[in-house]
Amino acid sequence: MLIRASIVFCASLTILGCSSDGPSPSTEGQRVDSASAASSTLAGFRDDSRASKFFGTAYGYAVFPKVTKGAAGIGVASGRGEVYQGNALVGYAKLTSVTIGPQLGGQTFSQIIFFQNEFAFNKFTNDQFTGQASAGAVAGQSGGLNLTDYNEGVAIFTINNSGLIAAADIGGQKFEYEAK
Repeated sequence: MLIRASIVFCASLTILGCSSDGPSPSTEGQRVDSASAASSTLAGFRDDSRASKFFGTAYGYAVFPKVTKGAAGIGVASGRGEVYQGNALVGYAKLTSVTIGPQLGGQTFSQIIFFQNEFAFNKFTNDQFTGQASAGAVAGQSGGLNLTDYNEGVAIFTINNSGLIAAADIGGQKFEYEAK
């Protein structure tokens, strides 16, 4: 059973990572929408005292305004975002995630990843960074900020936006970066 689940997980992550559309917006309208969504999401993270302290000290960050996850035994999530070095937009990123375990439902959330130093930032922008994804129970709107601190040069915060999901899952996140 564990071997079969591992094969399904690896195959799903490979398929998601090989999707033909890249992380950057393909039209001017999509770029404007991306910038607007990122700006609004960043304002929400900056307003929270627990996350705001990272903006002044981080080497860079990636913000994903809307990550959508659906799950029925296997969970799949995807989202696009913008990458900043200091406060300057330097590129775009795509997040894909696959999780396995008892889970059912769907949700959307926003996520920001802070990079403490140049090494962590370069690891992300060279597509060498992967993260761990897991979820609990979310019902409806929830503005709660999941707290974290730097771990190996990276700090990840999420804000649940909406949805109904119950999960006891394990999996991973894969990121694809494209310079502006």
